Amino acid sequence: MSLVNRKIKLGTLFSGIGAIEQAFLKLNIDHEIVFACDNGEREIKESREDIDEILKDVPSSEKETTIAKMYSAKGENYMEKSYKANYQIDPDSFFQDIRFINGAQFKNLDIIVGGSPCQAFSCNGKRGGFEDTRGTLFYDYARIIKESQPKCFIYENVKGMVAHDKGRTWETIKNVFNELNYTIYIHKDEKDKESPVLNAADYGIPQNRLRLYVIGIRKDITLEKDF
Repeated sequence: MSLVNRKIKLGTLFSGIGAIEQAFLKLNIDHEIVFACDNGEREIKESREDIDEILKDVPSSEKETTIAKMYSAKGENYMEKSYKANYQIDPDSFFQDIRFINGAQFKNLDIIVGGSPCQAFSCNGKRGGFEDTRGTLFYDYARIIKESQPKCFIYENVKGMVAHDKGRTWETIKNVFNELNYTIYIHKDEKDKESPVLNAADYGIPQNRLRLYVIGIRKDITLEKDF
């Protein structure tokens, strides 16, 4: 079956209101939401290490339920409630915390879309690659791509990421993407200079919305024409 005639398998992280999901609906693209994830801006006091310890003896089938209970103590996830009201998704395929998703369970995905917060980014490491993003949610975004190996991914973020930490954050992110076995596409201007920030107003959307975009296509995939 050709790609044109089959359902696209989609996964989203930091899913929010479901922007890419809305685009698929408006474009009438047949798709299946395999998973989504958003904590609804709720914070829990336990650290990653604390939760790892709590989950140590919990069966794999019950880990997400355990995490969901921890978050529910902080109130209802209105983001999840809104998302499920708008899109068709298996109730058990909406995750509360990206840090504890096992990407290996989601093989055969066509596309993963998401944009991680960068406020806590530290680029103090010497390598400037995958290891230097540990402790940030971007690390988990990249980890899930590495584990699930979707055919392609879209990463988006605020335009300020390009200049964040004097450009070192952006360089580290690009280094990580280059380690993931994907051909990376970043927009260039008419002078062939890297220009990753695009304005939605230039693509038919009645809104000045400047965002950074990176697209990755798995290297074993042969394109019929240049992207």
